[in-house]
Amino acid sequence: MNQIQILVGSTLGGTEYVAEAAQVLLEEACFDTELHLDPDLNELSLQIEDIWLICLSTHGAGDYPDNFKGFVEQLQQVNAPLHDVRYAIIGIGDSNYDTYCEAAKNIDLLLEEMGATSISDRFEIDIVNYPSPESRVLDWIPTLIEDLTKIEEE
Repeated sequence: MNQIQILVGSTLGGTEYVAEAAQVLLEEACFDTELHLDPDLNELSLQIEDIWLICLSTHGAGDYPDNFKGFVEQLQQVNAPLHDVRYAIIGIGDSNYDTYCEAAKNIDLLLEEMGATSISDRFEIDIVNYPSPESRVLDWIPTLIEDLTKIEEE
């Protein structure tokens, strides 16, 4: 079974709650997970069959949270395609801003351009409608689990 690396980009900590809620649900479905509150590409292998679940808020004018910027810089320095990387993204944002979930959209585009494969549609949580975004992840995780199960069967 593939391990799921949960990579968190959070400014105020709310995204950590989303990641932890996702982790609990994935482990209840018998997936192995590892949570990375300060993601570092050197700790993740690009050649193994792990799956990345990126939980990411948008900061400021569409920026990555400070704890995620170094990870993005590391990715941008990789000189090889990321064909072995499979990922899913949960974006947390506020639809009152025109940069709603911009960081999640940007990392999705970056990974796609680098050859990584998205295993599920990007899931966006609007804190305007869900002030406790971790409760909203409960609705999406079953879809992710279905997608992960298909991968396991391949």
